[in-house]
Amino acid sequence: MGLKCPHAQFTLAKDYLVKGYLGFTPLSKEYLNTPISITWENEESVTVNYKIIKLNRSNQKFQQVLERSKRRGIRDRLRIEDFEETNKTRTKQNENNEYQPNCSPENKICCLTTSNKINTLIVNTFDVTGKSVTNKINEFIDKLNECVDLFDSNNYPIQLIFSKNSGGSVLLSNAIEKILSPYDDVDYIGSVRISDFTEDIIKKSYIESMYDPETCEEREQENNPKTFGEWYSNPNIIKYGDVEHKVSQPSKIIFDKLIQTPSLGIHQLKKLMKNKRKPTEIVVYTDSYCYSACSWVTKGLKEWGGAIIVGFDGDPYGKDDEFEVGLSPSNNIPDINDIDKDNILKQYGYNLGLTVIETYRFNYEYNESIPREFLTDMIDERVNIYQFDQTEKVIKEFEEETKKIIEKYQTKCNPNNKRLVKRDEKCDKEINIEHGHGGYECGDNGEWSTKCVMAYCDDGYKFDYNNNKCIEDVCVNPPTESESESDNGTTCMTVNLVMIIIGIITLIL
Repeated sequence: MGLKCPHAQFTLAKDYLVKGYLGFTPLSKEYLNTPISITWENEESVTVNYKIIKLNRSNQKFQQVLERSKRRGIRDRLRIEDFEETNKTRTKQNENNEYQPNCSPENKICCLTTSNKINTLIVNTFDVTGKSVTNKINEFIDKLNECVDLFDSNNYPIQLIFSKNSGGSVLLSNAIEKILSPYDDVDYIGSVRISDFTEDIIKKSYIESMYDPETCEEREQENNPKTFGEWYSNPNIIKYGDVEHKVSQPSKIIFDKLIQTPSLGIHQLKKLMKNKRKPTEIVVYTDSYCYSACSWVTKGLKEWGGAIIVGFDGDPYGKDDEFEVGLSPSNNIPDINDIDKDNILKQYGYNLGLTVIETYRFNYEYNESIPREFLTDMIDERVNIYQFDQTEKVIKEFEEETKKIIEKYQTKCNPNNKRLVKRDEKCDKEINIEHGHGGYECGDNGEWSTKCVMAYCDDGYKFDYNNNKCIEDVCVNPPTESESESDNGTTCMTVNLVMIIIGIITLIL
């Protein structure tokens, strides 16, 4: 996997040191019998040996071990101790423990609230691939709704932890962002690359979910059209030196339309918390590896100023100004064989993952040319925590750091992040923008200034940051000329379940 950020590279490389597969790198018996000596900076040393484990996934003991690993929050990472630990000991240890997270099946999402007065949301993965995709999505949303109820029972700050989250469903990542920061626009803007191959993929799996961003009309009314409209036939041409990159005119994938599609059978999402937190009351932790769908949350929150973004793990000697909030916010197909079973690559035994939709910044003039995956978004703060698991000790560490950060942001801020605003109703009158709400901008000295700026817009409107105004959401208030077409499907969509799962719901590496 290509990772552009050095901190993400370090996080992933360190993770690979935990476990290796002899099938990938055969080693001699002599090599494996050689002890490994490690000397720390404080001159303490330790000697360890390789241990070889034969994994039989159908074995009952292995399943128990795997379950313990999942409860720790490190997906697909096993320790020797897991094989030595009994279920009885583990259960007894977690009885009446307020730090035992309440998790969904397969440990995808967990939450807890403790006497330390911090709400914790843990998202280990957005992955819903395999069998029963709709059930997996609903299990995630049901647990997220439970977490919302839990957080609504108090006014404590919220910390969200992403640890080695490698992506998955964009629908679920959008749901997380919308719950935490309800005024964010999560209807992403993107273009498809012009080629015969991507055209074939779009026809088979994406076209029914793509909308004209200026009218909210479906890009194509017919299923699997033989030809596309002008949005595709008249592409934008971007030049990188002597290389021409041809992409379609931008389209939108609309979150509300997608999640409310009856044929998908997705459970209702609680869109708003009763006790909504201000951005300065939400701390989001990322290890920079936060990849694909995960980065949609962190990059979205950073662009909209929806939370304080904090880095953990990564290279302890690396530069903080190189610590990105996440990587690769593009819409991908993990394996084209799932869409085109007769493609030539499969005939030769290969499989190929492919980026289909490049996403852009939220510019409502729709003239962006650089995909978000090539634009860096840096963290606001950095903490000295270099490992995460779902144990009391580690969660307490995060809680204490969160309390310090929340306290700091009462008076101080990140001068390099003007999008994060200290929201205050007193600024609403001063900015005097219809449907707009404001707050205090971060000063160049790293303290909150007395300057009022717009922070967000009312429901049904989008915050046009570049022009400092609120504009109507055409999908909520469609133009008059489009009203007659609404009965023909412009305000709702019917989506083929199989296609949408492959094309939109599943967003994997």
